[in-house]
Amino acid sequence: MLMYNFILGNYLFFIFELLGFFAFAAILTREMMHKNKVRIIELFSCLVFGMILEIGNTYLAHTYSYSPNFFFQIFNVPMVIGFGWAVIVYSAMLLSDQYNIPWKIRPIMDALTALILDLSMDIVAIRLGFWNWSIPLDQEWYGVPFENLIGWVFVVFTFSFTMRIIRTLNWERIGTKILILLNPIICYGLLLLELTIFSLVVILPYQINNWTALLKFNYVPDIMLLYNPQVQMWKVIILVMILTLMLDIVIRTISKQSRTYLYHFDLLSFLILSLFHLFFFVGIFVAGIYKTLPIIIFIAIDVFLLHCLMHFLPYIINPKTIYLFKKTRKIVKKRGEKIGDILEDSFK
Repeated sequence: MLMYNFILGNYLFFIFELLGFFAFAAILTREMMHKNKVRIIELFSCLVFGMILEIGNTYLAHTYSYSPNFFFQIFNVPMVIGFGWAVIVYSAMLLSDQYNIPWKIRPIMDALTALILDLSMDIVAIRLGFWNWSIPLDQEWYGVPFENLIGWVFVVFTFSFTMRIIRTLNWERIGTKILILLNPIICYGLLLLELTIFSLVVILPYQINNWTALLKFNYVPDIMLLYNPQVQMWKVIILVMILTLMLDIVIRTISKQSRTYLYHFDLLSFLILSLFHLFFFVGIFVAGIYKTLPIIIFIAIDVFLLHCLMHFLPYIINPKTIYLFKKTRKIVKKRGEKIGDILEDSFK
C-alpha cells in the first residue's frame, strides 16, 4: 500500500499531466505545420470550454472534486483536465472528419467515441485518486454517477455540433469571429440546459409515484434524489436509449456509403486516443485495482476494442474501396512495374 501511494503521488499524476500536455502540443504542432489557423482557433476554443466546464461544474454541482496532487491548477481544477477535454474532443472530431458522412451526423459519432473512452477511464481515475465522486465506489457505474456518462455525451456533442455550424459560416465576417470567441460560454450554457432537462426527466417518474414529493416539486433536484433507486433505474434506461440511438444512427449512416467510407486515416487521432486508453489500462495493474475489481480488466479491453472498431470499421466492411489501400495498391503497382522493367532489361 505504501509502495502504491508512493507511485501514485510521484509518478501517475505527473505522467497523466505530461500525457495531456504532450497530446495537446502534438495536435497544435500539426495544425501549425499545416498553417491551419481555423483549426488552431477551434483547439484553443475547446481548451477554454473545458476549463469553464470543470470550474463551473465543481462550484455549481458539488458532486465531485479533484485531487490537490496535480501540479498545475486553476480554482482547484487541474489544467490538464481542460487540456484533456480539448485533446479528447478534438481527436474525436478528427476521427469523424475522416469519415465520408454528413457533418450533422459527426457530432453523434464524436460523442460516441468519447463515451467509449470514459466507460473505463473514469472508473480507473477515481481509484487512482485523480478525482472523487460523492457516491460510494460500489454504486451506479462502479462509483461513477450515470449522469456523468450522459454528461460526456452532452459535452462532446454540444461543442462538436456548435463548432461544425461555425465551420459553415464565413470566417472573414466579424460576427463569425465574435461567435467563435463566445462559443465556449454558449456551449456551457447549452450544457447546463441539457443536464437540467435530463435531471427533470429522470426524477419525474419518482415524483409521480410520490405525490407529496410532486407537490413540493423543485426545478433544481436534490443531490440525494438523483441517487434514489427509482431515479437510478430511469437514468440507466435513458442512457441505454440514447446510446442505442447513437449507435443506430452512426452504423446506418456509415453503411449507406456504398463506395468510399473514409477520406483518409488520421493516425494522430488514433494514437492519442489509444494512449489515453493505454494509460488507464496500465493504471489498473500499477495500482492493483484488478485485485478488488477484476471486471475492470474486461471493461478496459472491451472499450479499447470498440475504440479500434470506430477507427477501422470501414476497413472491415470493404477494404478494397478504402483510400489508404487504394493508394498503397497504386504505389505497389507502380513500383512493381518499374522493378519488372529493370528485370526485363537485365535479361535482354
